[in-house]
Amino acid sequence: MRLGRTRLPLALDDWDRVWGDQLIRAIDQNFDSAFANIQNAAATTGYYGSFYDTTTQTAAAANTAYAMNLNTTAESNQVAVVSNSRITFKNRGTYNIQFSAQLDQSAGATHHVYIWLRKNGVDVPDSASVVAIQGTSAESIAAWNFIVTVLGGDYVQIMWAVENTAVTLTASPATAFCPAIPSVIATAIAV
Repeated sequence: MRLGRTRLPLALDDWDRVWGDQLIRAIDQNFDSAFANIQNAAATTGYYGSFYDTTTQTAAAANTAYAMNLNTTAESNQVAVVSNSRITFKNRGTYNIQFSAQLDQSAGATHHVYIWLRKNGVDVPDSASVVAIQGTSAESIAAWNFIVTVLGGDYVQIMWAVENTAVTLTASPATAFCPAIPSVIATAIAV
């Protein structure tokens, strides 16, 4: 009986080198793939929303809280406006809420507008500010931001109240030289 040629196992030093080279190649390939996936995820999963309102908003009564309406979505990813004023978050996280409101009034005396943040139907403590509007057709912009941490399903509203119903959140149509002016613009961006 004749024995065929058989391969003898590699010497221990050679085995370690071959196995180590294969392991390093496998790790490199998996790392490259994982890193590409992380880069793609980072580029496509940022949560945000950009909203505005195209109508003039009025207060029916003085010294009464109203939510600022937002009737148009410019862009969004996992953030939406529900019930015309609730900026609603699908995912938990910390968000920067920014807004601007075009304030005006039809009466000449100085009047005040109060603006604050409400979360899940409850006023956020120490979030209010007051803006004085002076004179008829004295357009002013109220603009600032809030940082808020939410759970999935939570919502926030930007609230306002006036001491005189002559004050409005004013929208204006486009002109020959500029686009339309929304009464309110709001954004929510995960930070």
